[in-house]
Amino acid sequence: MGTQVGDANGALRPGDHRRRRARRFVLAAAIGLCLATTAAACGSSAPSSTPSSTPSSTGGSGGGAGTAAGGAALTAPPVTGFAVPPVTGHVGRWLVDAHGRVILLDGVNMVAKGAATPAQEGFGAADAAWLQQNGIDVVRLGLTAASLMPTPGHIDQAWLHSYLQTLDQLTSHGILVLVDLHQDGWGPTTGSDGFPGWMTITNGATNTHAPFPNYYVSNPAVQAAFQSFWENVPGPGGVPLQQRVASMFGTLSSAVTSNARVLGYDLLNEPWPGTTWQPCLSDPNGCPALDQSGLDPYYATVDRAIRAHDTHHLVFPEPYVLFDFGLSTTHVAMPTGEANSGLSFHMYATSPAKEPAVLQNAIGWSQSTGDALLETEFGATTDTTTIDRMIGEADQALVPWIFWAFNEDVVHSLAKPPAGSNLITSTVAAIVRPHPVAVAGTPTASTYDPTTRTMTFTWSTTGPDGKTYPPTVPTLFNVPMSLYPSSYSVHVTGGHVVSARGQTLTVDPVSGASSVTVTVSPA
Repeated sequence: MGTQVGDANGALRPGDHRRRRARRFVLAAAIGLCLATTAAACGSSAPSSTPSSTPSSTGGSGGGAGTAAGGAALTAPPVTGFAVPPVTGHVGRWLVDAHGRVILLDGVNMVAKGAATPAQEGFGAADAAWLQQNGIDVVRLGLTAASLMPTPGHIDQAWLHSYLQTLDQLTSHGILVLVDLHQDGWGPTTGSDGFPGWMTITNGATNTHAPFPNYYVSNPAVQAAFQSFWENVPGPGGVPLQQRVASMFGTLSSAVTSNARVLGYDLLNEPWPGTTWQPCLSDPNGCPALDQSGLDPYYATVDRAIRAHDTHHLVFPEPYVLFDFGLSTTHVAMPTGEANSGLSFHMYATSPAKEPAVLQNAIGWSQSTGDALLETEFGATTDTTTIDRMIGEADQALVPWIFWAFNEDVVHSLAKPPAGSNLITSTVAAIVRPHPVAVAGTPTASTYDPTTRTMTFTWSTTGPDGKTYPPTVPTLFNVPMSLYPSSYSVHVTGGHVVSARGQTLTVDPVSGASSVTVTVSPA
């Protein structure tokens, strides 16, 4: 079984979350430095992998509201205030609802990395209400394997119950939730968060306890632990490591399967390739052989566990974290030919000039697989100009986004209400903006000027599947009234407004219009 590092949950020390913020870009810079140095300078040396083709899967299409396993109907109880339509599938790169409308999302991360649940950290109803009122459509709600299964084979039921209460709290405020299995640097025993000590099999590799962000490239124990995971070695009781994670997803999926506002499952945050990671960095084509030998079998395993309970919510594999830096592509396949799936990817490029490459590489992956796209992390800063730039790039690419992170960069403390001096106003100024949510057609252009608070959005009235929409299916915008305390003006070309000037703005095309443009600005 190899050498195991001691069993510990390792709750994060105060301030650990916030220290992660700027250092993500230090990691990108450190990895980028490897391009100009020897492999040994990056913490390991390894032979190159021979690229191989990875089977691509066929993209699914949006269906109806769906039913849970066993025939139970999904439920989306009525919500007071703005409610995001549940996502029922996708058409190519686009997430869609039951009407086939394209769903574009603005979101935030809320990730519990230590032993405390989101509620124990202080996240509550006031936070969910603030997110709803300020135009946040989706929350990536993260948890770690160390918290969910602190001992082999045993789910911490109290922890799970608290997590599910937070999930229900968010969806009861009309917000979608992406269930996220999170890790950074493998786990607490190697110096960060994620997998418990009993899953940490290093085969005697040196544990340097290197801090974020250098642990991936300078801690052999982190690399070895990931290698053991991709090789699916037996852990305690002779149970393969990936099967333990599959049982965690089985528990989670059985608990949330009937909740229509669960967007889906993010299957592993920022995976690292293991000990032979160099090909993922040195070749702009990425490392298809390692994608195929490491990521694909794991994602197929957890997909089967999820689908035993939940046949309708989307699954979102992630590429190796090196993809996020804009230096290479990914060839990750959809698990078991899964049609209802998409790519969860992050944007932490080695320089601003490489940020568009991350988005274009993701779009290229979608074009080759036919599957959906969701940018589930970016930002990790409170600088308004930087966040505006990154959101602008995602909006220009028409990719739904989820900002990192509410508990680090939107509020100073979860122990206090999200108001007044507890809000980080520079972040709020960037992420709170009007935007389309459910588009009866195919998006073609989206811009927002934060200086003038003016949004302009254009779409074709023909859907991505080639169909048109009946008049009873309007396009829906989320317009946070905190931006427009009095009111706002709307200018429409090719359509007309069919709602009052509130947070919910709905627009119909005029008869015969092939495209519609909506501009929202202060009154």
